[in-house]
Amino acid sequence: MNKQQLEQLLEDALHPEFMEVKDRTEAHSEHEQSDGGGHYELRIVCAQFAGMAPLARHRLVNAATESVRDQMHALAVKAYTPEEFAALNQPKAPRRTISLNTQ
Repeated sequence: MNKQQLEQLLEDALHPEFMEVKDRTEAHSEHEQSDGGGHYELRIVCAQFAGMAPLARHRLVNAATESVRDQMHALAVKAYTPEEFAALNQPKAPRRTISLNTQ
């Protein structure tokens, strides 16, 4: 399995608004217990996640990738609703300093 196959599985099952898959397999190839399976990081934004706890979101992603689970060693998931993802990308308002000097 490769990154493109993983992306296609997730696209077909969840129809995300945004998805980013990073293949981190090379960074883990020297591990003593490496079994050759892929290591992936996923950021996914999906309206279906609204009202779901993080664990339920991960279960939905795991169900979508079940057919290739034996070909992956690890899948790190960050799952967001569109609103949560938009809030992450908003610049933070600068802190205002208030002077208490009343002179």
